[in-house]
Amino acid sequence: MSTIRSARTRRKLPPLRLFVFAASAVLFLSMIAIIFRRHAAGTLEGRFVVLAGNALLWLVPFAGRAIFRDKIGDAMWAIFVIFAFLASFLGSVEGLYGSVWWWDLAMHTAFGYLGCFVGLFFACKLADVAKLRPLFVILFCFAVSLMFGALWEIFEFSGDQLLGNTAQGPHIPDGEGGWFIDVRDTMEDILCNTAGALVFVLHYAAHALSGRSLLLDGIKRDFAPAGKAAPAADLPPQKADAAELPQDADAAELPQDADARELPQDADARAGGEREKKEA
Repeated sequence: MSTIRSARTRRKLPPLRLFVFAASAVLFLSMIAIIFRRHAAGTLEGRFVVLAGNALLWLVPFAGRAIFRDKIGDAMWAIFVIFAFLASFLGSVEGLYGSVWWWDLAMHTAFGYLGCFVGLFFACKLADVAKLRPLFVILFCFAVSLMFGALWEIFEFSGDQLLGNTAQGPHIPDGEGGWFIDVRDTMEDILCNTAGALVFVLHYAAHALSGRSLLLDGIKRDFAPAGKAAPAADLPPQKADAAELPQDADAAELPQDADARELPQDADARAGGEREKKEA
């Protein structure tokens, strides 16, 4: 009975990993249902590639977990699932980018904040983050977030130029048979990305200056490679060695005991020496 109970305990998934797998499975099945529903309604034309891509997106956590194992922690996959749900499922599939004017700005702001966690992930993997200066960690995470924001804008621009998409805004005729795209959408996205990254800067600075976790200690432990010690702020304070170990105390008493007790042969030798002095 105990063997069965221990086997069940070993098979139990951590809560965060269970959330990632359950959410990904539900959203994958939801995307399949949406594809079939739109096919039956005759509204799938022109949207199949987008919907199929969104469906495959929810298989990434399963494939990533099988490939990378514990190299990518559950917290990183949870961040991926949450952002993909907001940006891809609600924004693209459910059409919030078109119906809610501020949704795109909110997603770029959130992307700037969450992109800093990608930087923190790399910092924890490549070094002992507890030994790094907080200012270096902040600048590194900030730079990584802006890098991903710039790469995303390059991706959108490439899609607009090569495929005729309108991710960066509508095509504006240039009067010479061509067209161009206003840079306002791109600059707004970059500014929102920067604002989100600055929120992380304030978050991490408050964590470093106050010495409180603010949810970051647990994330850093999850990001750290297996077997690496937890950050110094998380380690319990070491108690002073107020009490000596029993063997140490006994060892400390041995010299006094040895001086206090005379061995029999030492006593006989001293007595013999005194008799010789009297006879002399």
